[in-house]
Amino acid sequence: MFGRRRSPSPQPDDRPGLGIGALVQVVDTERGGERWAGEPIGVIVAPGGNQLVGYPGVGEPLSWTVAFEDPVYTEDGRGPFERATVLSRQLVPVDPAA
Repeated sequence: MFGRRRSPSPQPDDRPGLGIGALVQVVDTERGGERWAGEPIGVIVAPGGNQLVGYPGVGEPLSWTVAFEDPVYTEDGRGPFERATVLSRQLVPVDPAA
């Protein structure tokens, strides 16, 4: 629609369901972001900053603050972190029943 092409398979930032209270898994992407040891799971507790994608006042946060279920480390050994700001494109919603 409106000339925007959708990727054949959904990418993390194409999937619906990101927002405060969402259970998410942090995944690595080729488009940047922190590298986390494993693929930690946490809950979005706040927007990660004041920048939005889209028109002023409308859009999605570029990042979210995620509180992890267990303290996590980065691949280079920093941590432990109980919460962190994570790029939206690195977050994949998780089904709580799974």
